[in-house]
Amino acid sequence: MKEAGEFVVAYDVSNDIERRKVDKVLLGFGFRVQKSVFECKLTRADQRAVIAALEALDLHTGSVRIYRVYGGTQVRTVGKPINDPDSDFAYVV
Repeated sequence: MKEAGEFVVAYDVSNDIERRKVDKVLLGFGFRVQKSVFECKLTRADQRAVIAALEALDLHTGSVRIYRVYGGTQVRTVGKPINDPDSDFAYVV
């Protein structure tokens, strides 16, 4: 399996219908850490897929930005941290 990189995806979309469509796409690739911010672990194929899915939405009321988080980047949380689903055990059935 190809190694996945870590990405932060943030969006600012004003139309409720478009925003729900963006949410649906991003929930398929990562998990929400803020209302309009997702953390995703993506392979190159996943990167192409998420970009293609977002481009297919043909957004008119906002945009989506994708940031690569490199290995040396330190994440700091101030306030109440969210539960990271990747930090716990995963069961595959």
